[in-house]
Amino acid sequence: MKKQLIYSLILSLGIAGSSCSNLLDTTTYGQQTSETFYKTDTQIGEALTGAYLQLRVKWNEYALDHYLIGDCTTDDALKGGGSEGDMAEMYDMEQFITQPSNAEVARRWRLLYGLVNRANDVIYYAPSAQGDTELLKRYVNEAKALRAFGYYFLVTSFGDVPLITEPTTPDAVTITERTPKERIYELIIQDLTDAKNLPAKGEYSIDEQYRVTSGMARAMLAKTYMFTFNYVEAEKVLKEIVDSRKYELLPQYSYNWFKEYENSSESVFEIPNQMYNKNVGTGTNVPHFFTSRGAVAGYGGFHCPSQDLWDAYDADDPRLTYVFTHTGDRYAGDTQEQNNSVSPTGYHDYKMTVPAVDKIGWDVWLISYNIRFIRYADILLLYAEALNENNKSGEALIYLNEVRKRARETDPIDPRRDKQVYIPATTPNSLPDITTTNKDELRQRIWEERRRELAMEGWRREELIRQKRFGQVMKAYATKYNTTKGARFEENRDYLLPIPQSEIDRTNNIVTQNPNY
Repeated sequence: MKKQLIYSLILSLGIAGSSCSNLLDTTTYGQQTSETFYKTDTQIGEALTGAYLQLRVKWNEYALDHYLIGDCTTDDALKGGGSEGDMAEMYDMEQFITQPSNAEVARRWRLLYGLVNRANDVIYYAPSAQGDTELLKRYVNEAKALRAFGYYFLVTSFGDVPLITEPTTPDAVTITERTPKERIYELIIQDLTDAKNLPAKGEYSIDEQYRVTSGMARAMLAKTYMFTFNYVEAEKVLKEIVDSRKYELLPQYSYNWFKEYENSSESVFEIPNQMYNKNVGTGTNVPHFFTSRGAVAGYGGFHCPSQDLWDAYDADDPRLTYVFTHTGDRYAGDTQEQNNSVSPTGYHDYKMTVPAVDKIGWDVWLISYNIRFIRYADILLLYAEALNENNKSGEALIYLNEVRKRARETDPIDPRRDKQVYIPATTPNSLPDITTTNKDELRQRIWEERRRELAMEGWRREELIRQKRFGQVMKAYATKYNTTKGARFEENRDYLLPIPQSEIDRTNNIVTQNPNY
């Protein structure tokens, strides 16, 4: 079997897989084949770089898909844009009229299988490569963490999906059926259990600081256990993360989105703007999609926070400052005020807004901004939830209130803005500790806190699916706001996305469609 590699692309711009027409078999075009490549630890390292790069494909980043689908199909955000036809595929998704031909659905499938396939190359070839055996073992575990990451989002998005664990040919892929989700979860758990042997945060060199860590592997393992309702195992893994003392909350909630706090003590998994190659600072275009479409930019305008999300906060919650922007806000160094007049709610996404002073020296379309993917606050709240489900409500309060304490001690005045329209009127009584130990009440409070703490970070859809209340929440949203968004939700369809029609066609219906699409 000859399988070509992305070697030449890795060494140039690091843009991998953006022109692939097939989705499962993202063939890697380059100058070398498996007969001449994958022979040394250096070559395996370059192949692993190719896997990492699948998360930051230029103009086709997974983070964009994660945010848009993760939030805009929920009560947290609206698609925005200039009209219904502006990014129409996301309008269809937020209205629950998604078709199997939807381009955003295909993007998710394509990028995640691209990641899986690159990781498979490393896992398969590294054991027989020459060089530093310990380094090669580490590369395999990094690839396993990345493969598990890819399969986690595939199975939670699509349900049963084809399970591919070795390098394969396009012909072989066309006869690969969907695998029961239980088997996919088994692989995810095994991969992440192996990846727990990776170096911890702070144990890599500066040049390798953004590689996946044992903490990231544990975080994804905990999310897998939580999604499959195995709270006992989730609690064990989350305790390992907390007890490791490798992470801590930043003193201010706001710091998570300040440039000087990239890869901070709160960051469990962060996708760097330099794409794992310190010599190629290509940046990210994701903030351009989410910034104000008014006077400051003239483009973007997607991923707009909803009124329902605003109303989910207490009026004196300092986090309001760092989730929402308003017309009239102005960032220090900008010459114009924020203009959110095109937003359907009047709000835009603070967390993905990059002030002009942080764009200096970069291509106007590619910004030096790291994607904060998993934060320690997420871990603490998952830990609180697992403890509560395991009838340890008193312990759960410790971790829930740790997050609330940081929130109430956050400065409500944004130091990055020289004009701020809304300033939460905080008092010593703002955001008091939660005290209830009633299991049902505390579960609800934890869910509410997760929504506020992680708002606009792309996790809301997964949360509602995991909590088995996606349909309930969206139907209630439609009724509350007298809108079509949520009104068409079908319980026996919309917990899963459709399988891309191109995959069904290419496999001559061996890959089958999800129900009711």
